[in-house]
Amino acid sequence: MKPSRSRPHILLGVITLIASAGCSPHALRDTDLPEVEMPERFEAPDGPNVAAPDAWWTSFGEPALDRTMQAAFASNLGLRQAWSRLEQSNAQARIAGAFLYPEVDLDAAASRTRTDPADFPATTSDRFAIGLGLTWEIDLWRRIANRADAATLLARASRADAEQTALLLSGSITELWFSIQEQEQLLVLFEGQTELSRTLLELTELRYGQGVGDGLQVLQQRLQLESVIAAIPEVRSTLETSRNQLAVLLARTPESLEDDPPFTAIPTLPELPPFPILPSPRDLLERRPDLRAAHDRVAAADLEVAVAIADMLPALRVSLDGRFSGDQLSNLFDSTIASLSGAILQPVFDAGRRGAEADRRRAILQERVDGFTERFIVALREVEDAIDRERNLVELLEQVRIQVDLADRTLIESRIRFANAQIEYLDVITAIRALQDLQRREIGVERSVLANRARLLLAIGGAWTRDLAPPDAESPRKPNQRAANDPDESSIRNSES
Repeated sequence: MKPSRSRPHILLGVITLIASAGCSPHALRDTDLPEVEMPERFEAPDGPNVAAPDAWWTSFGEPALDRTMQAAFASNLGLRQAWSRLEQSNAQARIAGAFLYPEVDLDAAASRTRTDPADFPATTSDRFAIGLGLTWEIDLWRRIANRADAATLLARASRADAEQTALLLSGSITELWFSIQEQEQLLVLFEGQTELSRTLLELTELRYGQGVGDGLQVLQQRLQLESVIAAIPEVRSTLETSRNQLAVLLARTPESLEDDPPFTAIPTLPELPPFPILPSPRDLLERRPDLRAAHDRVAAADLEVAVAIADMLPALRVSLDGRFSGDQLSNLFDSTIASLSGAILQPVFDAGRRGAEADRRRAILQERVDGFTERFIVALREVEDAIDRERNLVELLEQVRIQVDLADRTLIESRIRFANAQIEYLDVITAIRALQDLQRREIGVERSVLANRARLLLAIGGAWTRDLAPPDAESPRKPNQRAANDPDESSIRNSES
């Protein structure tokens, strides 16, 4: 029998179809930048600038803050949920990538049939079978590969989301830390102010007892003392609630954090560290996890457009089935049945469903592009806002300190003049209140300056989040496992079109 002449043509057609696999019908975006004008640099204040440490909160020189931060990275429940979402995304990426490979199924069966005729002895017959089936969709138009790459990009975006959660967590802990230190420092200040007010009250009472002063002066000084004491509960309340919030961020009950030395803040605000060297606006795209996540979601949406368009084109599926059967296990492989089949599926009519899906994916892509651009503009604004606030807050702090010095000198002069009967005691009370109010304000402005520096360091991001790992990280993944932790996955986009 002569071989069929059609077989070379069929083989050539199959080779052509396989060779055409990987051609995407959609040209991917050719830029990784947001659609906005990119400024060259930020306008930093004049003066010496130093490189900020990678773990930015250590620039404040607070070892207890660093210990608290590390404990939060290991135990914070919000961050642990972010790691769990990353695991889900990694698993979804592996699921999507598995469709690139053939699916192989093994099945085995055994049966026994009993025949019991009326006039004959009963007989039994056995049948054994084992089969192996393979199904594979050849990836025409990179539909499957683009979907797998999109899932990998979304998993990488989930990794960036977890890093952003850690970044925001570090900011929240630092803000609470400064708030705790502020309230502790205020309590120390109130203790000194109360002691001074009591001393002055004793002096006015002594003068009144000696017939030098009058009862009004005693009442005025008692009122001044009570005004200091009345401010303490509010400060203590803020201190306690700040500690409670810190305990929640550490995944602990509020009571468990009381008097715990590793998490006890020194009751004095630290000095403002030197101004950090600022990165360029373009560097924010790599330094900030939220921008990296937004970029990866844009890239994933672009690939999903290609998937939706490819879904309207023909699909080629190949099936291979082999089966062995016999009436005994010893001759199971004597009888073989095998089949190979292929099918091409071309959508003809779906009432516009696939076209609408492609339009929807294009709209999602544009939404994410606009969201990425907006997120970048907001990032620029956050840096600029922190720079402007620091410039003004530092100037305000200098002015407040000048006022504190003047108020202190005014009080000294007022007490001397009152002792010489040159002024009324009400002038002394006024000087005391002015000094004490300014001392409290000085502490508040110091905290504002430090908190604003923390917001600036948060706004410029950093590379330290890339080294974070889940607290219960498992062994390294297998080589063929798709996951979001590979730093070189950025080459996925635009690799083929």
